[in-house]
Amino acid sequence: MIIKNAYVFDLEQGFVKKDTVIRDGYFSEEQALAAADEPVIDAVHVMPELICDGLHVHPSAVRALFTLFGKERMILISDSMRATGMSDGAYTLGGLDVTVKGNRATLSDGTIAGSVTNLMDCMRMAVSMGIPLETAVRCATYNPAKSIGVEMLYGRIAPGAYGDCVILDRENLAVKKVILGGEEVT
Repeated sequence: MIIKNAYVFDLEQGFVKKDTVIRDGYFSEEQALAAADEPVIDAVHVMPELICDGLHVHPSAVRALFTLFGKERMILISDSMRATGMSDGAYTLGGLDVTVKGNRATLSDGTIAGSVTNLMDCMRMAVSMGIPLETAVRCATYNPAKSIGVEMLYGRIAPGAYGDCVILDRENLAVKKVILGGEEVT
């Protein structure tokens, strides 16, 4: 589908520009036209997933997405690879050689292959980008559970739910305690 003279929000650079753009990959033209009566932002069943690792999406785009979709619908995710928690160096991802430096994993040509940022750090990054702590926690816990229909058991602290949670220091978001099945893990 060709969109002419559209204002485009660039997720990596965080700015709006007027441009002629071609957008496809998520919807065919027929699907887009069929869905025209209900824009994605208004479709309450749509729960966007966001990799908030400081690499994939600019902080202003993160804030814009949370504003557009709201705390009830956003889901924080990670695309961390198996080198997460390891030192900088050479690793493989799906049979491809990647180099990890900091939290970025790149192919030999410099293309981002993913990150080594775990979900807890993605949640912390969202907070550092201006997302309220309570919202970031919800989007990393309850909302993902809700999106797959298990919110009565996971993603919340309530009678009948699994007693899994992480207690954080409110000032620096460092882990203070981990509780699994209602029992503290040491």
